[in-house]
Amino acid sequence: MRVLQVSDGYPPATGGLERVVQLLARELVQRGHPTTVATLSRPDAPAREHEDGVDVRRLDGYTRHLRRFANDPNHFFHPTCPDPLLVRRLEDLVAEVRPDIVHAHGWILNSCLSLRLPTTTALVATLHDYGLVCAKKTMIPRERLDATCAGPRPSRCLGCATNFYGPIKGPALAIGVRHSLGRLDRVAMFMPISSAVRHASLDGVSSQRICQLPSFVPDDVFDPVPEDDDHRPDFLPTTPFVLFVGALGEHKGVTLLADAHRRMRIAAPLVMIGAVRSDTPDLTGTTERPIIVRTGVPHRDIMASYAAAAVAVAPSRWQEPLGLVPIEAMAAGTPVVVTRVGALPEVVAHHRTGLVVTPGDPAALAEALDSVVGDPLLRRIYGAAGRIRARRFAASAMVPKVIAGYQRARESVASSCPV
Repeated sequence: MRVLQVSDGYPPATGGLERVVQLLARELVQRGHPTTVATLSRPDAPAREHEDGVDVRRLDGYTRHLRRFANDPNHFFHPTCPDPLLVRRLEDLVAEVRPDIVHAHGWILNSCLSLRLPTTTALVATLHDYGLVCAKKTMIPRERLDATCAGPRPSRCLGCATNFYGPIKGPALAIGVRHSLGRLDRVAMFMPISSAVRHASLDGVSSQRICQLPSFVPDDVFDPVPEDDDHRPDFLPTTPFVLFVGALGEHKGVTLLADAHRRMRIAAPLVMIGAVRSDTPDLTGTTERPIIVRTGVPHRDIMASYAAAAVAVAPSRWQEPLGLVPIEAMAAGTPVVVTRVGALPEVVAHHRTGLVVTPGDPAALAEALDSVVGDPLLRRIYGAAGRIRARRFAASAMVPKVIAGYQRARESVASSCPV
C-alpha cells in the first residue's frame, strides 16, 4: 500500500504525536509500504527531506500566518477549519503520490476532509487526544482539572473555549470543531488511541468504522540499559528515587506530586524531567527530601533514568488520552504509580505492574509510592510484569494492526464505490 501520513507536527517538533507519526512512517517503509509524510511548514526545517526511506514534505498554507498565535513556538497548529491553500497543496501531493491511504493526525484532518480523493483512496484518522470534539483537546471544563466534561454542547463549548483562548481565538476554534463534526462521514476509519478517547469522541459512530489502537513505542526501548557510570545520567541520585517525566504543569499533577513527596515516610529523592511551563510551581525540595529538576534531557538518558528509578509516577489530574510515560517506564522494567484518570488504568495493571490511586489525593499517592519504594521484591515483581505488559505497546506488535486497519478502510471504500 502507498500511504500518505498527514500530521500537524513532525520532527524537529517534539512531542508524543510527532514521535508516533515518525515511528509509524519508518515502520511502514521497513514493511514495504512506500510512505510520504505531509506536515505544516516550519522556519527551522527544509520543505522536503528524505529520512530512513520516508519522503517528508513540509507544506505552506494560510495556516503559516497563525504561527504568532501559537502558545508553544515549537508546535504550530492547524485550525479547526480547512486551510484552502493547504488543501490545494495536499491535492497536488495526492495526485503525485497516488496513495491508497491518507492517514490524518491532529486538526489537519479538517483540511483532509476537503480533499477530492480518488474513489479508491481511504481517509483514516488517528485520534491522539480529544480534539475531534473539544477545542482545547483536553475535555477539561472551565479549567477545573479534577472535573470531567459532561460532553460537547454548543453553548458550553463556546464559553469554555473563550475562557481558555480569549474572545477571538476561542469561538473560532469551537465553531470549527462543531462544523467539522458534520463532515466526518468522509472518514473511512477512526483509530482512537484508547477507550477513553473513543467514548468521548465517537458517540454514535458505527463500530465498523472504529479500530482502537494505542500509540506505541519503538522496540529498542526494551533493550537493556548498561549498568555502568558511562550510561547513567550524572544528575541521578545514588539511593532509590521516584521519577516523574512529563510537562511540569498542573494538568500533570506536579503540585500533587510535590505534596505527596513531602508526606512520604521514606525520604526518597524525587527526580522530575520535563519542560517548564507558565504554570510550573516552585519545585524546591529539602536537604532530606531533595527534588531534582532537569529539562532538555535526551531520550536515551530518560530511558536510563527509568531503568535506574525505584518507581515512576504519573499523577495526572486531567483525562490522559493514553500515557507513553508509563509504557516506557514499564518497558524499562520499572513499576509505575498512576492516578485513575483517562486511559492510565488501561495502561497500568493495578497490583500487577504498579498501582492505580485515586486522583487528587496526595495521601493515597504518598502511601502508594512508599509501598513500592520500600519493597525491593515488589519492585522486581511489578517490573518484570510491566516489561511483559509493555510489549503489547511495541511497534512490532502494533504496526501490523495499523496495516490491518488500513486494509479494512480500503475494503470499506471499495464496497461503497459504484460498480
